[in-house]
Amino acid sequence: MVNKFIVILEKSKENYKATISGLAGCYVKSKTLDALIRSVRKEIKLNLRNEKDCMTSTFVAVNIMNAGVGKKFAVVVEKGMKYYTARVPSLPGCHTQAKTLPKLSEYLREAIKLHLMLKQRIEKSDFVGVQIIEA
Repeated sequence: MVNKFIVILEKSKENYKATISGLAGCYVKSKTLDALIRSVRKEIKLNLRNEKDCMTSTFVAVNIMNAGVGKKFAVVVEKGMKYYTARVPSLPGCHTQAKTLPKLSEYLREAIKLHLMLKQRIEKSDFVGVQIIEA
Protein backbone atom coordinates (compact mmCIF):
# COMPACT_ATOMS: atom_id res chain seq x y z
CA MET A 1 0.00 0.00 0.00
CA VAL A 2 1.32 3.43 -0.97
CA ASN A 3 0.73 6.29 1.43
CA LYS A 4 0.48 9.84 0.08
CA PHE A 5 1.12 12.95 2.15
CA ILE A 6 0.80 16.63 1.34
CA VAL A 7 4.04 18.42 2.12
CA ILE A 8 4.31 22.20 2.52
CA LEU A 9 7.65 23.45 1.16
CA GLU A 10 9.39 26.70 2.09
CA LYS A 11 12.76 28.24 1.26
CA SER A 12 14.64 30.44 3.70
CA LYS A 13 17.97 32.14 3.17
CA GLU A 14 19.94 29.06 4.21
CA ASN A 15 17.66 25.98 3.89
CA TYR A 16 14.58 24.37 2.53
CA LYS A 17 11.91 23.42 5.08
CA ALA A 18 9.05 20.92 4.85
CA THR A 19 6.00 20.44 7.03
CA ILE A 20 4.32 17.09 6.50
CA SER A 21 0.57 17.46 6.65
CA GLY A 22 -1.28 14.66 8.35
CA LEU A 23 1.58 13.93 10.76
CA ALA A 24 1.34 16.38 13.63
CA GLY A 25 4.68 17.95 14.47
CA CYS A 26 6.46 16.40 11.49
CA TYR A 27 8.95 19.01 10.25
CA VAL A 28 12.20 18.60 8.28
CA LYS A 29 14.83 20.98 6.94
CA SER A 30 17.81 20.57 4.63
CA LYS A 31 20.28 22.55 2.52
CA THR A 32 18.99 21.27 -0.85
CA LEU A 33 15.56 20.41 -2.19
CA ASP A 34 16.64 16.88 -3.22
CA ALA A 35 18.03 16.17 0.26
CA LEU A 36 14.84 17.59 1.78
CA ILE A 37 12.61 15.23 -0.23
CA ARG A 38 14.77 12.24 0.81
CA SER A 39 14.54 13.35 4.45
CA VAL A 40 10.76 13.78 4.16
CA ARG A 41 10.37 10.21 2.88
CA LYS A 42 12.52 8.88 5.76
CA GLU A 43 10.54 10.89 8.31
CA ILE A 44 7.21 9.63 6.95
CA LYS A 45 8.40 6.01 7.05
CA LEU A 46 9.69 6.47 10.60
CA ASN A 47 6.35 7.95 11.70
CA LEU A 48 4.37 5.19 10.00
CA ARG A 49 6.48 2.54 11.75
CA ASN A 50 5.66 4.18 15.09
CA GLU A 51 1.96 4.64 14.23
CA LYS A 52 0.77 4.36 17.81
CA ASP A 53 2.77 7.51 18.69
CA CYS A 54 1.64 9.38 15.58
CA MET A 55 -1.20 11.92 15.73
CA THR A 56 -2.91 12.09 12.36
CA SER A 57 -4.89 14.96 10.92
CA THR A 58 -6.48 15.95 7.62
CA PHE A 59 -4.94 18.72 5.54
CA VAL A 60 -7.42 21.56 5.02
CA ALA A 61 -5.57 24.43 3.33
CA VAL A 62 -2.59 26.69 3.00
CA ASN A 63 -3.68 30.29 3.34
CA ILE A 64 -1.91 33.62 3.26
CA MET A 65 -3.08 35.53 6.32
CA ASN A 66 -2.80 39.24 6.95
CA ALA A 67 -2.41 39.37 10.71
CA GLY A 68 -3.14 43.09 10.95
CA VAL A 69 0.50 43.89 11.66
CA GLY A 70 1.47 44.95 8.16
CA LYS A 71 2.80 41.51 7.21
CA LYS A 72 1.33 38.45 5.54
CA PHE A 73 2.13 34.90 6.61
CA ALA A 74 1.62 31.47 5.02
CA VAL A 75 -0.59 29.42 7.34
CA VAL A 76 -1.13 25.64 7.33
CA VAL A 77 -4.60 24.56 8.51
CA GLU A 78 -5.46 20.97 9.42
CA LYS A 79 -8.50 19.19 10.89
CA GLY A 80 -7.96 16.70 13.69
CA MET A 81 -10.53 14.54 15.48
CA LYS A 82 -12.12 17.45 17.39
CA TYR A 83 -10.23 20.62 16.50
CA TYR A 84 -8.85 22.59 13.61
CA THR A 85 -5.18 23.45 14.04
CA ALA A 86 -3.15 26.17 12.37
CA ARG A 87 0.54 26.93 12.33
CA VAL A 88 2.76 29.55 10.75
CA PRO A 89 5.86 27.77 9.40
CA SER A 90 7.90 30.99 9.19
CA LEU A 91 7.26 31.71 12.90
CA PRO A 92 8.60 28.67 14.78
CA GLY A 93 6.30 27.75 17.66
CA CYS A 94 3.40 29.90 16.43
CA HIS A 95 0.32 27.68 16.35
CA THR A 96 -3.16 27.41 17.80
CA GLN A 97 -6.34 25.33 17.69
CA ALA A 98 -10.12 25.88 17.79
CA LYS A 99 -13.37 24.02 17.19
CA THR A 100 -14.42 26.29 14.29
CA LEU A 101 -12.57 27.96 11.43
CA PRO A 102 -13.72 31.51 12.35
CA LYS A 103 -12.42 31.04 15.92
CA LEU A 104 -9.22 29.52 14.53
CA SER A 105 -8.58 32.67 12.45
CA GLU A 106 -9.23 34.87 15.48
CA TYR A 107 -6.90 32.86 17.72
CA LEU A 108 -4.20 32.68 15.05
CA ARG A 109 -4.16 36.46 14.58
CA GLU A 110 -3.67 36.79 18.36
CA ALA A 111 -0.91 34.15 18.33
CA ILE A 112 0.94 35.95 15.51
CA LYS A 113 0.69 39.32 17.26
CA LEU A 114 1.94 37.82 20.54
CA HIS A 115 4.76 36.04 18.75
CA LEU A 116 5.88 39.29 17.15
CA MET A 117 5.49 41.25 20.40
CA LEU A 118 7.77 38.82 22.19
CA LYS A 119 10.38 39.62 19.53
CA GLN A 120 11.18 36.01 18.86
CA ARG A 121 13.64 35.51 16.04
CA ILE A 122 11.77 35.34 12.75
CA GLU A 123 13.45 33.42 9.96
CA LYS A 124 12.31 34.95 6.70
CA SER A 125 11.10 32.23 4.38
CA ASP A 126 9.33 32.13 1.06
CA PHE A 127 6.49 29.75 0.30
CA VAL A 128 7.75 27.27 -2.31
CA GLY A 129 4.68 25.12 -2.84
CA VAL A 130 2.71 22.06 -1.91
CA GLN A 131 3.85 18.64 -3.10
CA ILE A 132 2.34 15.18 -2.72
CA ILE A 133 4.99 12.66 -1.69
CA GLU A 134 4.50 8.90 -1.77
CA ALA A 135 6.22 6.84 0.90
